[in-house]
Amino acid sequence: MVSCTNNFEEINSNPNAPEQVSANLLTSTVTSEITRTLTQEGYSDGNTITQLMAKNNFPGFSQFDWGDQGMWNFFYSYLPEINDILEISRAEGTQNSTYEGIALTLRALSFANLTDLYGHVPYTEAMAGKTEGIFTPVYDDQETVYNGVLQDLADADAALAKGQAIAGSTGDVIYNGDASKWRKLANALRLRYLLRISKQRDVSSEMQAIVSAGNYINDNSDNAVLVYSGTSNTDSWPQSTGRIGGFDEKSLCTTLLGYFEEFNDPRLDIWFDRNSEGEWVGIPIGLNQDNARAYDDEFSPSRLDVELFYFSSTAAEAFIMKNSEVQFILAEAAERGFIFGSAEDYYNNGIRASLDYWGVPSDDIEAYLVQPAVQYNGSLELLLTQKTIALWNVDYQGWMDYRRTGIPALENGQDDLNGGRYPVRFLYPSSEQTLNGDNYKAAVEAMGGEGDNINTPGWWETGTRY
Repeated sequence: MVSCTNNFEEINSNPNAPEQVSANLLTSTVTSEITRTLTQEGYSDGNTITQLMAKNNFPGFSQFDWGDQGMWNFFYSYLPEINDILEISRAEGTQNSTYEGIALTLRALSFANLTDLYGHVPYTEAMAGKTEGIFTPVYDDQETVYNGVLQDLADADAALAKGQAIAGSTGDVIYNGDASKWRKLANALRLRYLLRISKQRDVSSEMQAIVSAGNYINDNSDNAVLVYSGTSNTDSWPQSTGRIGGFDEKSLCTTLLGYFEEFNDPRLDIWFDRNSEGEWVGIPIGLNQDNARAYDDEFSPSRLDVELFYFSSTAAEAFIMKNSEVQFILAEAAERGFIFGSAEDYYNNGIRASLDYWGVPSDDIEAYLVQPAVQYNGSLELLLTQKTIALWNVDYQGWMDYRRTGIPALENGQDDLNGGRYPVRFLYPSSEQTLNGDNYKAAVEAMGGEGDNINTPGWWETGTRY
């Protein structure tokens, strides 16, 4: 009996039921779910709030009849898994600086989205349930969260600079464990978030240092994209797995049609189909259900391109960030004097990157750029309008730019339910009022304005540097 107890734990361990999930399995889940969800949000609501698309059925979101939009629970459900990847990457025996950098980048991306969408959010105590038994975390202000986000991305840059290889399957559906690519994404996100807080803080030296180092997304081959395999519903472009009736509920918005007609833009024919009369027709933003259906019946607005966005499970991709966005960030930074370089060159590169990504031939791209309506003239309105178009399907980034700059100008629809004001945040989920009530109330009071209301601006929106 004594001899039977030798190696008891080893003998009685089930190799098919490991007690600790590996970093590659966690990374596979987290990278795919975050990328898919961000793009789906951009497709469903991000494009609507920047008036690139409008709904001809169930149009409540564009009327600003908002409840809980759901991103709160999504990010807080995946942050523990990101934290697990970070712990594994730093533990003796499983230490890996590339996984560490990936986890830090995804943590920064998640918390930046949370504070950008909601305002004050649990941050310093958000992951303290397992370690400290804190299940009702305090809410931190946006400046605190942003300090942490930017530090995480700087730490990610340092970790990923080591270039440590990952043996075997990486689980990384974005860059397949390529540390140099993740480093470029981390620094591109730093550029995004530094520009975002630039009304509150002088970010010139930090942005210039990133640009001078050159380790940021600077080519379409660096894009942080997920290519669908089409082997299952989960691994397919989401719209391709739904019913055609749901797909047909979205149409070209008159606001975007106006941009496209002004610029003679080839993306119109890539993203949308002509209507049954062979015409391009948009639908106004913010119509109520009855008016939207009546408008649809009378004018037949152009639907999304059915071949690209419905019939194919693999043609459309999901993405976190693309080169086009980065170039427009640098263009605005140069125009405002935050970095050295030509705003016009960055602007042109942003357009080239977007058109090239969507398959426009190079000769057509150059012809597009020399049009008088497109040629850069130092106008932030022109720059940010082109950037908004390029942010098609990129979660809510166009809305963030609008909230920071008011550009491009967006007007409420005729059946608006928000008193003529354009919203600037999501509401906290109702569960927070019951499960974390005291901290919820403290956050609402600390945010000022109108509290837990879609019209209460955040910290980075209210700066006065420009």
